[in-house]
Amino acid sequence: MMRTILAVGAAPATAAPAEASSVVDPFYSPPAAVPATPGTVMRTQPTQHLFNVLGPDFPGHATRMLYTTLTEADDPVAASGTVIEPTRPWSGKGPTPTVVIAPGTRGQADSCAPSQGPLMTGNVDLPEQTVAFNYDLMSVYWATTAGMRVIVPDYIGLGTPGIHAYVNTWESARAVLDGARAGLAVAGVPDDSPVGFYGYSQGGGAAAGAAELHATYAPELNLRGTFAGAPPADLEVVMPAVDRSSIVGVLGYAVNGFAERDPEFAHAIDEVFNDRGRAFLADAAASCIIDSVLTQAFTDSRTLTTTGESFAEVSERDPRISRVLAAQRLGRAPVTGPIMISNGVHDDIIPASQATQLGRDLCGHGGTVSYLANLTPPVMPGWGINHGAPMVGDLPTSMGYMVDRFNGAPAPDTCGRF
Repeated sequence: MMRTILAVGAAPATAAPAEASSVVDPFYSPPAAVPATPGTVMRTQPTQHLFNVLGPDFPGHATRMLYTTLTEADDPVAASGTVIEPTRPWSGKGPTPTVVIAPGTRGQADSCAPSQGPLMTGNVDLPEQTVAFNYDLMSVYWATTAGMRVIVPDYIGLGTPGIHAYVNTWESARAVLDGARAGLAVAGVPDDSPVGFYGYSQGGGAAAGAAELHATYAPELNLRGTFAGAPPADLEVVMPAVDRSSIVGVLGYAVNGFAERDPEFAHAIDEVFNDRGRAFLADAAASCIIDSVLTQAFTDSRTLTTTGESFAEVSERDPRISRVLAAQRLGRAPVTGPIMISNGVHDDIIPASQATQLGRDLCGHGGTVSYLANLTPPVMPGWGINHGAPMVGDLPTSMGYMVDRFNGAPAPDTCGRF
């Protein structure tokens, strides 16, 4: 089965939702009625990246796409993403495989979307005063030079209208799964072509979530394996860890997204956040991660509440908040195919304990799980160095894992040994 692309070109739709006024590039403005079928491609446009500046007639060319996915309430919305053809032929078994690389944290402003900016390297938006950097290009180029096609979803609300529901597990998972569906259609290959999911940090959570949701949401995809690096698998453990860190601004991204989706959560936040807390959330909504580090680094969430409690303490006593965070927890359902989970032992942003628990939970569901513990020693705790270093250091291992899955090699299984 192959999906149909409804329209080709960057021309703006004749009508757009009211909230689309904040979208500067007309490519990201969806039609007034978004197609209801998840994975439907609404629009495509050739684009460039560092490894190919010569356009669609050369190896490694890239295509931006606008496609349908669903919110957690099952409402169809537009999401954007990029399909990048390999820069060299696939030399492994079978047809050219596709790896969906779920991005790590970008921020919450539209200008943070990975598909935006010159050559996909990042984006500087002077009017909005935001700076974005596409650090996932390391993974993208490793994959394309290994002969794999790459799909990079932007997630819901990054580039497209509406709020980006940061670390909303199931919206992120749907954006990945529907991005895979749409990207295969753009590439002109069948739905049952070999696919893998790959991500680190926010992307690790999205990749693992997609592997869990695959069987019930997109079973037609031929999922061969998943890599989930430093996944925020349990937000009730992660949120206290990011507090007072260099990237505490991500707390604002998460609160904004959940408040948009859940009125009770929004009321609870409105009751307890003080004026500084509201300013913190407003700043987060208009920022990319670099901006948040520059303006909000090491903020103590106790200074954001009327009670002097930390966000974690407020969550513990208020079920309107804890209920939403608990609902995002990964590991409650089996994943399709084998999965590798990694985390730095001394990760100062995403605690290794909750990633280890995710692996154990998936083992309990009968999964084939390989757990990789990165042993980088502690460096400047709170600055995120021990969170970022394993992403680079483990790249050969994680990408090698994906190549092996596409080649049909037996998957390693360390269940019971971590």
